[in-house]
Amino acid sequence: MGHAPIEARVRSAERSGRRDDAALHRQGKRPQLKRNFGFMSMVGFSTTLMATWEPLAALLQGGLVNGGPASLVYNFLICLCGTLATAMSLGELASMAPTSAGQYHWVSILAPAKWSIKASWLTGWISVLAWIAATATPAFLGATLLQGLLVLNNPNYVFERWHGTLLYFAVIFIAVFVNVYLIKFLPYLETIILVLHIGLFFSIVIPLVYLAPQHSAEFVFTDLENLGGWPSDGMAWCVGLLTCAFPFTGYDGACHMSEEIEDAEYVVPRALVTSVVLNGALGFGFLIALLFSMGDLETALSTPTGYPIIEIFYQATASKRATNAMIAGLICSAVCAVLGLMASASRTTWAFARDNGLPYSKTLSYVDPRRAIPFNAIAATTIPLLLLGLINIGSTTAFYAIAGIATVALYFTYMAPIALLILKRARGEPVALGPWRLGRWGLPINVFSLCYSIFVSIFLFFPSFLPVTAQNFNWTVAVFFGSVLISVISWFWYGKSAYHGPVKEVYD
Repeated sequence: MGHAPIEARVRSAERSGRRDDAALHRQGKRPQLKRNFGFMSMVGFSTTLMATWEPLAALLQGGLVNGGPASLVYNFLICLCGTLATAMSLGELASMAPTSAGQYHWVSILAPAKWSIKASWLTGWISVLAWIAATATPAFLGATLLQGLLVLNNPNYVFERWHGTLLYFAVIFIAVFVNVYLIKFLPYLETIILVLHIGLFFSIVIPLVYLAPQHSAEFVFTDLENLGGWPSDGMAWCVGLLTCAFPFTGYDGACHMSEEIEDAEYVVPRALVTSVVLNGALGFGFLIALLFSMGDLETALSTPTGYPIIEIFYQATASKRATNAMIAGLICSAVCAVLGLMASASRTTWAFARDNGLPYSKTLSYVDPRRAIPFNAIAATTIPLLLLGLINIGSTTAFYAIAGIATVALYFTYMAPIALLILKRARGEPVALGPWRLGRWGLPINVFSLCYSIFVSIFLFFPSFLPVTAQNFNWTVAVFFGSVLISVISWFWYGKSAYHGPVKEVYD
């Protein structure tokens, strides 16, 4: 009798494995990666990729300057609702086609035949760009937060940008090491990191609220700031959206790990929605606690550390040691996020190369048979990440645009398949959805998601300050549309002859 539960679990795993292989087979793909992730480890993976409240703390300055406390509160709620609708929409698509390709594969399925291959190509290129940029951002934030602590603790320390770049390189190499040599432990690490993510929230919020003098509810919920020179508070409010929009990206990393997840048709959509709800609750709780406890706004914004959150913690605790411990938690969270982001970015690159979407696709799509990992794709992802770090030496402002690029590019990859799904539903055309679906609520949820994503994306191209100078210019618009141009050129140079949509590796 004692063996019965074990045997039942084995049989259940075998059935799940057969379902996963069948689902992959329907998409014309053969299994190549090990399915190490389950529901809890994938919730941990998606939750720590977003890590909403930690990047919110690091990027606080943009929202305080453009909009102020009130805009942060209400923009957060807007972004939470919009992101939840988007996660539900993507979950339905992930259940339909659970492959590492994610968005560009869904676009190829949903787009009209005339545009299917071209639309899939563009989405694939932007997906690769988006995930590389998304991986770079928390690595940079973690590195420069550490520099901020050096400024706090040593008044003689000179904040050199190249110091931040070296620290950034260290974070990237840690992520590479884990993804190559400790990959089989990553599911367990992600579960542990999820527990630490939640525990860190309470260990920071409780002393912050207890020790800091508290602002009034009027300050938190009604105070508007327009320190960026915009002609109206409404414009400042909208420009400040990036502060709340960026932390709500990256949860779709679960989609790109689909071929390493057991029972992916069900687990991926559930993990997407669960991670958004969990992070939304933690993020909103942290934001409210932070705004009530933030002390003097002007002092926080003028801190020599470069990060208002460091000054806010220091004002609250009046202790450098306590501030060091609290910020160290944020730095560890940023490093942990990079572990999962590197995995998702490399899988996106590998999947696109598997479909001949990149130069040297045969090399990039190689899977190490011993570790069952796309080693070459990890290396190919690491090289542009290291090059991006060099941008910081020339201009921190230019590197901050990487956060904008990550957000805009990811939002584009969300909008493309959702817009095509709306078109099919509006026309009454059949869609072969998977077992996880939204039913009659599908169309209104899809429409709300698309409207939200378009609105947010528009303001992500705006500069943070007026008048625009070389120092505060928002490079997001130049880099994003430059990337689109490169994609178009690559189509005529390479893609037109080599890319024919997702490759069929197996046939019915």
